[in-house]
Amino acid sequence: MELNINQPAYFKDEYGIDNDVYRYCQKLFNYFADKEYSKTLSVIGIVPIAAPKSLYEKGCWQENVQIFCNGKCASVFVRIDFESYFYANSNEKTEIIKQAILKAVKQVAVMGKFDYNSFAEALNKVEI
Repeated sequence: MELNINQPAYFKDEYGIDNDVYRYCQKLFNYFADKEYSKTLSVIGIVPIAAPKSLYEKGCWQENVQIFCNGKCASVFVRIDFESYFYANSNEKTEIIKQAILKAVKQVAVMGKFDYNSFAEALNKVEI
């Protein structure tokens, strides 16, 4: 399965990229490359969104799940708490991203046949 995780939208443009979070996302991409949790879904793209609450209240940066290519690909935009992410150290930011991944994949799993429990178990084995 191809698991693509972007750096948090809005946050990366305003404050830059956390290198430890980037390395963690690359590690996950490599770890999940030879794993399979669905007979059809083979690509999941996740965009965490870390924006101030005021932007959310204006309707910006909506959460969204899209399945396309006959169920082979999923794209998920998932919000994370801006304040928590902003004040977190690198390890805490990585944990926040991990929780966002679980939330995003769970949203995909309810839309089709995907072994969420096995995925979550595997994700928890990857060291932060």
